[in-house]
Amino acid sequence: KPFSSLCSRCINRMVEEHDNSVAVVGAGIHFGNRVEEINKFLDLANRTIYVPMPHSQIEKVPPKYKANAPEKNAMKEEVYTALLPNLAPQNTQHPFLDVYQLTRSCTMQNCSSDGGHYSRFVNRWKAQLLLNTLCEVVHH
Repeated sequence: KPFSSLCSRCINRMVEEHDNSVAVVGAGIHFGNRVEEINKFLDLANRTIYVPMPHSQIEKVPPKYKANAPEKNAMKEEVYTALLPNLAPQNTQHPFLDVYQLTRSCTMQNCSSDGGHYSRFVNRWKAQLLLNTLCEVVHH
C-alpha cells in the first residue's frame, strides 16, 4: 500500500485517541518529488499541520555536495509550490507552517553552516511558530 494510506491511518488513530492532539508532518528531501502522494496523504490524515522542507542556501553547500545542490533545491521549490494550492490559506483543512519562506529569508551568516541544516536559533524560531499556532492565548 502507498504511504498515504498507511501513514494517514496510523496518524488518524493517534489523534482520535487523544482529543487535543495534532500531528506535525512533512516530507524530507530524500522522499523526492511525490506531490500527488503527499496531497493524498494530507486529504486522508486528520488534524495535521504540514511543515515543508527548508530552503537551501546553495552558496554554503560543501564542495563535495555542491554538484547536486541546484537540482535538489529546484526539487524542494517544485514540491513546495505544487503543494501550496492544497494548504492553508487556500485549503483551511490543511494548516501549515511555512518554514520554506522563513528559512529563505534567513540570510545572516549564522543561519546555516552548510546550506541545508539550520542553526539552533532558526530551529527555535520554527518551534515558536508551532507553539503560536497550537496554543490559545488566555487573558486573565
